Amino acid sequence: MKKIIFTLIAVCMLSLNFQGYASAEDQRTAPQKVNLSDAQKHELDKLHQELFTTKKALINKYVEYGVFTKEQGAMMIKKMNERYQKLKENGYMMNWHHHQGKMLHPQKTN
Repeated sequence: MKKIIFTLIAVCMLSLNFQGYASAEDQRTAPQKVNLSDAQKHELDKLHQELFTTKKALINKYVEYGVFTKEQGAMMIKKMNERYQKLKENGYMMNWHHHQGKMLHPQKTN
């Protein structure tokens, strides 16, 4: 009899844990709207330029070692520059996450 009671209590406790997890997963939070100052944008721009300089050097090294062709390397660098320009146009607000197929920081549509 004790085994049955213990089993029922364990099942109830486990089902409550899963219920709490499932309901927390369904909760949606509104994306935060952040306005970056000019100083913050300048700092982000500086960091992104350093990052892209390093990435370009890395791509060029792979081209040198024959991992990528010159055309592939040029295309990668071109795409990277396009993403950087888009990032600049969006005020350095990156779209890091997607939630339920929707971007947290939707891009402006013209």
